[in-house]
Amino acid sequence: MVTFRYVEQGIAAIQSGQNDEGARLLRIALKDPQLAGGVRAVACLWLAETTPDPNLKRQYYDQALAADPTNPDIRHRVEQWLAAQLPRPPDPAAPPPPSTLPGISVPAALPADPPPGLGVPADQTPYPPPAPSTGAPAAATAIYQIARILDGPNGPGTAFFVHTEGLLATTRFVVGTSETVQVELDAGTRLAGQVLRSFPELDLAFIFIPMRVQTLMPISPLPRIPADTPLLALAFDGSTARGRLRATHRALAAHWFPTDITQPLDAGGNPVLDDQRLLVGMLTNNTGAASSFQYGLHIRAILARLDFVRQELRAQPARVYCPACGANSPAAAAGGYYCETCGSLMPRSINLRREANHPLRTLYYENYPHACRRCGARVGIYRDHCLRCGGKQSDG
Repeated sequence: MVTFRYVEQGIAAIQSGQNDEGARLLRIALKDPQLAGGVRAVACLWLAETTPDPNLKRQYYDQALAADPTNPDIRHRVEQWLAAQLPRPPDPAAPPPPSTLPGISVPAALPADPPPGLGVPADQTPYPPPAPSTGAPAAATAIYQIARILDGPNGPGTAFFVHTEGLLATTRFVVGTSETVQVELDAGTRLAGQVLRSFPELDLAFIFIPMRVQTLMPISPLPRIPADTPLLALAFDGSTARGRLRATHRALAAHWFPTDITQPLDAGGNPVLDDQRLLVGMLTNNTGAASSFQYGLHIRAILARLDFVRQELRAQPARVYCPACGANSPAAAAGGYYCETCGSLMPRSINLRREANHPLRTLYYENYPHACRRCGARVGIYRDHCLRCGGKQSDG
């Protein structure tokens, strides 16, 4: 078998100190789709151990786990490497400073200097979430990893930090069409949270609070959750729901995973852990058409959307959140009345007299075949109204 010989030769070359030649041979072997199971995992491990690039190393480890997910040696190697990548512990005497995430403007209503946290001490397991504070002095080494959304339209829900710069993930169902929500970190700490972006098609929303946190939940390196994996969903109040990855004959998108959990803990947004206590996703309130089994959103899909949002904000920081569709509108930030993504009237424009706004030509995209009867713009018509001036097309 030629491919297997490439693996043998590649390993032998690395053992003799010829890392570049060995890596080349192993990469050739991995191109063969018939190379699978333990042999493919071994090839990936050798590549991971010889590359200095941390991103490539993580990719090869992920491929090794995907090829042989039940191999304890692979999981041990990955865990050791991940532990070595952890940042040095922060100074215990320094509380988390306010967040300064690039591209995010903090509204004046949000406090600039939040109180230090009262969460779980760094030397304790951070799940389940902390019990309500008894009013004791704040611990300097405290961390937050999950929070509660208090005033959502569907009742209290859970959220968890996905970035140390004060970014929380929860479900769109939890925040609804709210632009701001109350975020509770413990019984004595509540902050106003700004809904930064949401993706209704994924039941996902991101919330920003002006508090930097020290650590995040450790994330599973697996690209998919192995079959029949035990799962644990957490709520902020300490309640949990246990279940497993459920087998299904339905064709699901890769970002969804089915569970056999039937009882919701709250309005949603619960982090889901696997049997290694690693974060694998978020529990939503999505259920099957013929059953009450709940579905989760995979953590990789959440992090991919988080990267998209941060790139979006860096490219054009001046944006206004559209609560109707969850997008961020540059046109509204420039004084426009309508969201150029969905055509909805922005909340801040409801009581404004909407006139033609020609300076927004480049933001509203002049490509609609029919011009507005009132201002002549070719930005598009939505529900009989021009997206630039708001003029009703059926009048007169």
